[in-house]
Amino acid sequence: MKDRTVDRLFLPASKGDAEARQKIAMRLAEDPLERALFGPEASTDRLDERLELFRDLMPEYTRVMAGFGIADPSAAFLFDIVVPFTQYLGKRAAAAEGTFLVGIGGGPGVGKTTQSKILAACLPMLARKKQRCLSLSLDDFYLPKAERLRRGHKWRTLPGSHDTDRLCAFVAALDTHEEPMTVPRYDLGRDQPMADETLDRTPDICIFDGAMVGATCPGYDTLARRFDFLIYLDAPIEQLQQWRFGRERRIRRETNGHAGFSEEEMNAFWEEALQPSITQWVMPNADVADLVLQIGPDRNLLGAHRPHATPVPAEVG
Repeated sequence: MKDRTVDRLFLPASKGDAEARQKIAMRLAEDPLERALFGPEASTDRLDERLELFRDLMPEYTRVMAGFGIADPSAAFLFDIVVPFTQYLGKRAAAAEGTFLVGIGGGPGVGKTTQSKILAACLPMLARKKQRCLSLSLDDFYLPKAERLRRGHKWRTLPGSHDTDRLCAFVAALDTHEEPMTVPRYDLGRDQPMADETLDRTPDICIFDGAMVGATCPGYDTLARRFDFLIYLDAPIEQLQQWRFGRERRIRRETNGHAGFSEEEMNAFWEEALQPSITQWVMPNADVADLVLQIGPDRNLLGAHRPHATPVPAEVG
């Protein structure tokens, strides 16, 4: 996400500069996600479409990234990941009957929620069809802390820490077109449910993220079976640990120690809950996903492949 090549080339390319267009075309031809979604052929028509959508989505992308505290986001993430996903998922959703349900799974800190919120903001901007898009997380279905403790769950994240009855009811509501539709929301900082969100109608697209998204254990299998397209963000468990511990350190630093797990608490959380959950309930979902993205230390795209199709080389120019 630190690559500024697209930033430098976009304006001259959009004005017809031949050298800039050639360089972006080469980047497009080497993009592993582009090849995984659309095949290896790159054409001038694809380049023009990609540049046009890149330009149209930039203001909304910048707005959403500012909400994550990133005031000057690199255009590479938009060009390499958001634009092709918007093109592909938008077309798939337009051809679907009912709500098109997209899952984004992977370990903690890998970027699931960031991708979900950006795609949910950008997909409705497709000119051909204004698709109504909902972003939510498996985290929104957590049981309140008191109820989890009553059921013997010391930590969040493990199977049983979610309200799976409501999860199954939500999936059913997508297909029965329940109106109005209620969507749970959860405050992770205070560890308690928030007021439900109310939708006047079911969404055209629902992007559902979470570590256990795709898992088929009891209570979660209904959601797993319903996905129209499942994306898995893949990173080594050592990298996931580094990201998760780093997050708690930032929280402690920014709140002068008033919030966030201590190092001792974080070690216990990792050993007792996160690591077992990642090993048993998260990583196996890469094998059943429709698309796997290999994510680098800077949350950059290293490669992409479809587990049930011909693999795409994991390299990027």
